[in-house]
Amino acid sequence: MTLDHLIFFTRPTIDALHKAFRQLYALGAIDDGMDLTDYGKKMARLPLDPTFAHLLLQSPQYNCTTEMLTAISMLSAENIFYRPGGNEEGKGNSLSAKAAAAHRRFASYEGDLPTMLNVYDCWRKEAIYVCSSQGGKKEQKRRRRQMEEASQSKGGTSKTGKILHGEWCMRNFISGRSLVRAHDVRNQLQEICARDKQRNGLSIDVKQSCGDDMMFFYKCACAGLFMQAATRFSNSVEINKAIRKEMAGGAVSSSRGKYKTVSGGAEVSIHPTSALFNRNPPPKCVVYTELLVTKRTYIRGATQIREEW
Repeated sequence: MTLDHLIFFTRPTIDALHKAFRQLYALGAIDDGMDLTDYGKKMARLPLDPTFAHLLLQSPQYNCTTEMLTAISMLSAENIFYRPGGNEEGKGNSLSAKAAAAHRRFASYEGDLPTMLNVYDCWRKEAIYVCSSQGGKKEQKRRRRQMEEASQSKGGTSKTGKILHGEWCMRNFISGRSLVRAHDVRNQLQEICARDKQRNGLSIDVKQSCGDDMMFFYKCACAGLFMQAATRFSNSVEINKAIRKEMAGGAVSSSRGKYKTVSGGAEVSIHPTSALFNRNPPPKCVVYTELLVTKRTYIRGATQIREEW
């Protein structure tokens, strides 16, 4: 294959094309002749960014397909957490402070991917959701009444442990629309993975779960996001060099949480919305899902891994 065979609505630059091909080659999607490999054909069946497709395809090796389906779906939805504006977090009765408190119960010490898992799992356990094609809010209320009646018949109270989807999202400052989108994406990916190969599926056991042993999940994240890893500056010389560079650009800097990407050697910081932001001590090594460039370069979707992995 040559670049001349590719047809684009808007042709990217040659550098962008070369970067994309290098990424696909590193992921094992194409061979030395830039032809699609068998693994690349599996990736192409998934409506995902190549990196996320690779991440999902690694999950059977680590027995965490259930968890990885959820994590990738939550990342695809974006803006799961609702964060009201304002700088009044010091006031306990402000919306921003209440949102921060609500979000803390989902936060994982290990980072953003397990945090996304916590949100989705809590929603499935605590909320009643029915899609619009199956009755929507009306059906949700009907199911809650059924649960309350069943509880009363067993001698309990009329209250049920579950609440309506909208109420749960408001209470926990979660975007209901984004959560529903993540749920729909997960169902779509699960169907493709479970479908047999003869019907253009992947024949993956989508019920594979690592359970409480999340070490398998973190190892899978490392294997899938190996091109998006970063290590913390290990000595004061590197830290001071990064600080001087940022201060020269007019940015207010901190000596904590400075990282260098394994691929490219870019100096980055963990994004303020990350579960790992200001963690003490900061993790030595992380993988991330997104690089965000503003006045500073941030990594989002950061999750702690071990350097030896």
